[in-house]
Amino acid sequence: MTVQSTWFGALAGMALLLIGRPVLADPDTAVPLPGDHLHPESISVTNDGTAYVGSMNGGVLRVSLKTGKSVRFIAPGAFGSGALYGVLADRRHGILWTCNNEFPGTTVNVAGADPGHWVKGFDLATGKGRISLRLPGEHAECNDFAVGADGSVYIADSGLPQILRWRPGARALEVWFTDSQLGSPDKRNDGVKGGGLDGIVFGTDGAIYINNYYTGALFRVTVGKHGRAGTATRLTDTLGLPDGMRPLPGGDMVVADGKGRVLRLALKGDAVTVTPLVEGVFEPSAVGYWGGRVWYTGAQFGSLFAPDKVKAVLPFKLTPVRLSN
Repeated sequence: MTVQSTWFGALAGMALLLIGRPVLADPDTAVPLPGDHLHPESISVTNDGTAYVGSMNGGVLRVSLKTGKSVRFIAPGAFGSGALYGVLADRRHGILWTCNNEFPGTTVNVAGADPGHWVKGFDLATGKGRISLRLPGEHAECNDFAVGADGSVYIADSGLPQILRWRPGARALEVWFTDSQLGSPDKRNDGVKGGGLDGIVFGTDGAIYINNYYTGALFRVTVGKHGRAGTATRLTDTLGLPDGMRPLPGGDMVVADGKGRVLRLALKGDAVTVTPLVEGVFEPSAVGYWGGRVWYTGAQFGSLFAPDKVKAVLPFKLTPVRLSN
């Protein structure tokens, strides 16, 4: 074998290796999402860099933040699913939890969706429907999820000032905690007072932290022995229009503020330090964490519910921002 043939052989081997490797996306560049009508209200990002993106027009995308590749994971209307608020990848149960809501008389209409407000759980490996739970009460509205240490799933109810719970194996949701101070004193469009609960996470202290979109408040709700509900403490009401919220490594939290900011929340006792990570964002509604970065997106509700008056800013995308030190 000549030196020249050896050189060409080495190049060919390197080419084969490169072909077999995924093309990695720039971790500081936004990942565009397919579809002009996606309107992503919520995302859930797993430790391997997979983002699950729910659509207000139904269905879920699975997106690799490493490569930027998007695939349809759940089709609109599958298993009776509808317009999606919160999505949460729960590896403990192998389930993707989704909040499904109905908006009669609006531009949002998902073919095949069950009427009303539902929690739908899909197999995290296959995307097949596994659990379907109707929300209790006439005005309940599913918003987002947090999973407790015992495996119970807690749901923020946007329609009423309450937190719902699903215990593993249960066939129905239960009202776990209710307190009028969690709600909004103003009437919503449907004339009901007390709504607005939105982002929900567990803190490192084992308590639930939940915000209210209408009042800008953040609350801590303690969890007692055997999962019993404790008491609620209002920590701040300065978060603007707080929407999706997720935990960060080390105990801080991050929240999408509908007034155009992504905020880092540091808690010490009852004190909350609010640090903007980015400002001037167009209608952010969802956040996630992976690779030392917070990833955010927005549902763009204006263009969803009034498309003749407000035009969507396309493409919808997942945008990273580095955490400040």
